[in-house]
Amino acid sequence: MITLYKYTHPSRAETVIWALQELGLEYETKEIDGKKGEQRSPEFLAVNPFGKIPTITHEGKNFTESLAIIEYLNELHPDKPLTPNTADKNFAEKNYKLRQVISFGMIEIESYLWILTKIKVLDNYENWPEGTANNCMKCIQKALPIAYAWVDEQEYIAGDSFTLADIYYQHLFSWLKMLGVELPEQVQDYLKKLSKREKFPKR
Repeated sequence: MITLYKYTHPSRAETVIWALQELGLEYETKEIDGKKGEQRSPEFLAVNPFGKIPTITHEGKNFTESLAIIEYLNELHPDKPLTPNTADKNFAEKNYKLRQVISFGMIEIESYLWILTKIKVLDNYENWPEGTANNCMKCIQKALPIAYAWVDEQEYIAGDSFTLADIYYQHLFSWLKMLGVELPEQVQDYLKKLSKREKFPKR
């Protein structure tokens, strides 16, 4: 049994839930109330010393970082369905595309989204310099046309099949919407298509 630690509110843990459901893996959830500071409790810090969500436990071991977790879960499945098939003659190119798309999202979009969220949504105890939020949004807006083009060019964001990248970008695009970024029609259609998947988490 896999145990997933998640917040009581939506977070990166939702990407793990979706991967678990796509892969048909048995799991249970334990909710952590961030407003009560339960992520800093001795009990949870024994599981993840960084006090971060999501975290999973499996076979007596602890796993952290959402993207690394969903990669690990995919490896547990005998067919590894959320990454390119190694038997495909174009495996190297398709695998590169998957890694490129995910790396781009992490560096060029998510890093700035996290700073924006800390400034606009969470308590800004870090005292970011004036203008930081605007600069973050400029960087995001510069990167988004590339991600939008990937949605336009192919069936899924990293190619012709559903992969870990789609789980990740559904999270990124939803995060952008939460922060008030208006997404173009093709991206909204892409999100609707993803939400219609049988294993998409029902919130």
